[in-house]
Amino acid sequence: MRNFISAMMVAACGLSAVPAAAQSEPEFSADVSVTGGVSSNPFLLANPKTAASVTLGISPTLLVPDERGETRLSGDLRLSQYLQRYGTDVSAALDAATIRNLDPRTKLRLSAAARTSRSTTRDGLIFLGAPGDGTIPLFPPGLPVIDTTLAGTRSRVTTIETGVSISHLLDERSAVGAGVELAGTYIDGNSGFDYRSTSAYVDYQRQVAVRTSVTVGAQLGAVDYLGRRTGDSKIVSPRIGVQHQLSDQVSISADAGISYVRTNIGGGYSNRVTFAGSAGLCDRSPNRSFCLSAGRSAQPTALGGVSTVTTASINYDARLSRVDRLSFGARYGRTNEDGVGLPLVRVTDFVGASATYSRDLGDRVALTVTPSYSKIFDDVLPRRANYALMGGLTFKLGKRR
Repeated sequence: MRNFISAMMVAACGLSAVPAAAQSEPEFSADVSVTGGVSSNPFLLANPKTAASVTLGISPTLLVPDERGETRLSGDLRLSQYLQRYGTDVSAALDAATIRNLDPRTKLRLSAAARTSRSTTRDGLIFLGAPGDGTIPLFPPGLPVIDTTLAGTRSRVTTIETGVSISHLLDERSAVGAGVELAGTYIDGNSGFDYRSTSAYVDYQRQVAVRTSVTVGAQLGAVDYLGRRTGDSKIVSPRIGVQHQLSDQVSISADAGISYVRTNIGGGYSNRVTFAGSAGLCDRSPNRSFCLSAGRSAQPTALGGVSTVTTASINYDARLSRVDRLSFGARYGRTNEDGVGLPLVRVTDFVGASATYSRDLGDRVALTVTPSYSKIFDDVLPRRANYALMGGLTFKLGKRR
């Protein structure tokens, strides 16, 4: 915990040390939504019951630009009331990040985030939400880690993380970067083990052609399970990757390497080497975006050890007309708890898909309809799939970009 607090102090000192710059007008916006619907198994439990629910959602964003960069604060609060069995459910997220251009060649980024939820299915695994006005990154986005071992437990999971990274242009064709991230995951009840993790990376990128660049890097990580030594791990993952822009709209990326994991198994240590890598493709135009992503890596899980995590996702978003918009997302996640000597061995697969149709009823009001499907394939307990249909209104406040 001392390292975590120290990192927060470093981040705060970094923010205060940035020279003052002329401030632009802050931009505030917020989406307020009221939705209702029915779900056959909203928490992917082994003994589910179909339930109707009403959800109030608030998602504010504050952007403060200046001559040296910008600072962004965003949040998400969702309060759901189930009319049968499940009672009231609350989930929340808060993110803060600032980007500082220290000089024409050097960029510093500081970030912090906190999240809490009882539904890993809705709020962690396939939290797609209604279509927004945000931009799509040029290169395929990285996939968030999916801890499928927590799905179906309905335990509250709280994560807190902070990080700092820096990038520097060496010349017109090459750049270096480095960063550190500290995180903590805390699980209520007896559904899993709390843990803290620390990771650091360094990379070198070189443009080898007008549209192609190559990256070489390595990541070091450490996992500390609270109150126990079993499961504590060290991770070393070197990788090499390539990014290529096929056209002004289409880009692809891929990287490959290994994950070396050394884990405390109580009476000694186990050592494993597994393949690690990722690949992605994005096709983006002013009114449409389509992205594919997939990855495999070694990640800590609530079961008490580092697991092999495989993820894949598809995201599509299109503006059909001036007032109509359609988005679709699908995700697959597999957690293979295969650490030799650990207390639990378990394989969990998750499949989920969601589509949202949105129609603007005015400049500030939109009607949304969202059908979704999700299912856990667990080698411990059989679970029924969740079929859900939600619909409601979203009110858009503040300045829209």
